[in-house]
Amino acid sequence: MSKRKGRLHGSRYLLAVAMAATLVSACSSGGQSGAAGDSKTGQKQETSTPKETFQPVVLNIYGGRYVSEEGFMEAYGKHIQKKYPHISFNVYGNKNAADIVSAGQPIDIFYADPVAYPRDVAQFGLAYDMSALIKEFNFDQNRLYPGPIQVMRDTFNKGVTGLPLAMRNVVLHYNKDLFDKFGVAPPRDGMTWDEVYELARKMTRTESGVQYRGMDFSVHVIDYNQLSLGWIDPKTEQASVNNTQWNDLIRNFARFYQIPGNEVGTDAAKEIMDWNRFGVKGITAMEATTFYSATVTKDLFNMDYAALPSFASKPGVGSQSPATYIGVTSSAKNPKEAFRVIEYLLSDEFQTMLSRTGTISSLQNKAVNDVFGADVPELKGKNLKVVIPTQSAAPAPFSRLSGQTQASYWTPLLKVFTGETDLNTGLRNMEESINKKVAELNSAAK
Repeated sequence: MSKRKGRLHGSRYLLAVAMAATLVSACSSGGQSGAAGDSKTGQKQETSTPKETFQPVVLNIYGGRYVSEEGFMEAYGKHIQKKYPHISFNVYGNKNAADIVSAGQPIDIFYADPVAYPRDVAQFGLAYDMSALIKEFNFDQNRLYPGPIQVMRDTFNKGVTGLPLAMRNVVLHYNKDLFDKFGVAPPRDGMTWDEVYELARKMTRTESGVQYRGMDFSVHVIDYNQLSLGWIDPKTEQASVNNTQWNDLIRNFARFYQIPGNEVGTDAAKEIMDWNRFGVKGITAMEATTFYSATVTKDLFNMDYAALPSFASKPGVGSQSPATYIGVTSSAKNPKEAFRVIEYLLSDEFQTMLSRTGTISSLQNKAVNDVFGADVPELKGKNLKVVIPTQSAAPAPFSRLSGQTQASYWTPLLKVFTGETDLNTGLRNMEESINKKVAELNSAAK
């Protein structure tokens, strides 16, 4: 399952960040004026201006196996070098972390999606506590969304091992043209999953030989679920999925694939995570997934957004808000210069540029968030207020094994969605699969 749609979804997100940043140069002056707003804590984080003379330095960068050197330089590198001309980069483009570590090559800065970062940092012993650097640079962590930082603390029990570079948020995307075509009112903010289920039933139909689907969703509605459920108990380091809470979570989503015409076949890993049915073919009315810019469907149909439907037990609560993480690693040759770069990437100045181009900032800063998507014409008039995390679910319990076992529960879970196994059997199989992976990891670590 390591190549499942969810992972590809994550790689597309990092690519989207890189694409968004291509617009940054054109709007940098406007972005800087937007950065003048106060943060939620009433403070503005300025990048440091140390008095020492800078010496030329080469930083080794790893952004995950899907990120190329060109992608890094376009999204981040050229802006960093404009700020700090003494810094240049050696980018490990399109490589696996295992190959880099086994070759003994250093990594000064590692950034990756919320699955790959904790998984690879844990697996390859790359965790590095940045607390001393944070103190030295007088860096204010309170400017950032706290959830992702807490996840890193829980994962490694080792101070600050990763900071959020950009956020994600799961929202309900919908094809406005399909709702207009069938004369059905589109989803609205504040709906419950029960209401959206009925809406999906209305929109699932066959017209002129075309099977239209009411609803699809990505892996993220489970991984970043609104009930704050983790799949590993941090205390016992055993699976924690065979219980009433997980039963309620999975039952909610499984019912959508029992709607006649909205089922999935036995190749569920491909079908359930198939963005193409919504975003390319235009035959799915709604898709719950992490935010996608309307630029991806601009030539196909009119897409808009609604808040993620809530559970009756958690009214108004959205998904957990995971992050693209960035951090200095234990193999860093230049940790201070590496953190200097991280400080700049988390500055009001740079985060405003990202926000304007449609990337969700990691700052709790109204001025930054208010300009979200301002430089993306396709986002004009869209319901963007639901994209910025406001009432996020609390982070699920995380442990050092969470990232490395995340994929192991999906095969038995998908069999529940296809109807091959009943829910109770599926939960038991998920439990067994996770515990088997835990045993393998513990054995390999001896």
